[in-house]
Amino acid sequence: MENMDREKYIEKFRSIFTEYIFKKDDFDKLIFWGIGATTETWWDDMIKANLIPKYIIDSKKAHTNYKDFELTDPKDLGDIHEYIIVIMTTNPYTYQEILSQIEQEDIKAKMVCSCSAIYYWNYRGRIINMLKELEDEVSLISLVAMLEARIEGRLIEENLVDHRQYFSLHRFSCLNPKEVYIDAGAFVGDTLERFLFEKFATFDSYYAFEPLRKNYKALEYRVKRLEREWGIESKIICVNCGLDKISGEQKILSVLPVSAQIETDIDKNKLEVIKTTSIDEYFSNRRISTIKSDIEGKEMDMLKGAENSIKKWKPLLAISIYHKPSDLFRIFELIKSYQAEYKISIRCHTANGGDTILYAY
Repeated sequence: MENMDREKYIEKFRSIFTEYIFKKDDFDKLIFWGIGATTETWWDDMIKANLIPKYIIDSKKAHTNYKDFELTDPKDLGDIHEYIIVIMTTNPYTYQEILSQIEQEDIKAKMVCSCSAIYYWNYRGRIINMLKELEDEVSLISLVAMLEARIEGRLIEENLVDHRQYFSLHRFSCLNPKEVYIDAGAFVGDTLERFLFEKFATFDSYYAFEPLRKNYKALEYRVKRLEREWGIESKIICVNCGLDKISGEQKILSVLPVSAQIETDIDKNKLEVIKTTSIDEYFSNRRISTIKSDIEGKEMDMLKGAENSIKKWKPLLAISIYHKPSDLFRIFELIKSYQAEYKISIRCHTANGGDTILYAY
């Protein structure tokens, strides 16, 4: 671990919350503003943290139902000077739009904050424990910058964004002819194509797991092209399956070409049934060397289904920690419980805090 003033970054993280002074009684008077992908993804974690709203605001969907709540129009709020408005988005542009709407309508609340501010304030002790373990100064800078940007509803500074996602650290990009690479959430083969360039097609086998039919067809098409271009065959294995803690089936909604949601309450008629398996079951006692994962908030379950493999082989791990708010620290804690000697680094790969990756090695 390099020599660095770790306490400086921990103190900077603490200072982010200077203007957010939450009291126990405040959590009984919360208003969630906005219903979208963030609310859907964050809902369970917010409820588990006892951050339960009294009202949910969405001017475009007012008087419809969400969960067990009737959505409220902001014009019907009345006196809320003792309430805290929680803006339910991690998108900085949407955050600023909602903030402007609140100001324009002259809505008077005790406080207006982001969902990131109130949630991470609640778990700041566990985040500090994580900061104490990070391996390098870039990781400390990156994690604090990402949290600060999300809490304040803005973008990360461009110079802190690393554009070599999954391959930022040397050991993740160096050539290994015995490489057995697991790509959880292979999508249409974007990581695979980058992998071939980074590794100069030097590897043993590449397992691309993609559960959605449309994406899987595109993945197969791309693999055929890449095999021709790189002169390789029978080394890239496409698996039309999701990775989870157990084998089975799940319902999944393809929201966008680059996104999906598991067991969502939205658009039930558009849900696709997918098959799942676990890494421990699929690979049994076969050696693996790297696991990359971006599976829309199912990373914890995937890791639980890879416990034996991780303990036995200690593969390199490149895991997304930005989907669910608890992923940030729970994935770190779980990995360290499997292999205490893992070194941990963090890199931010997009300016909005998405594609924040934990690297374990």
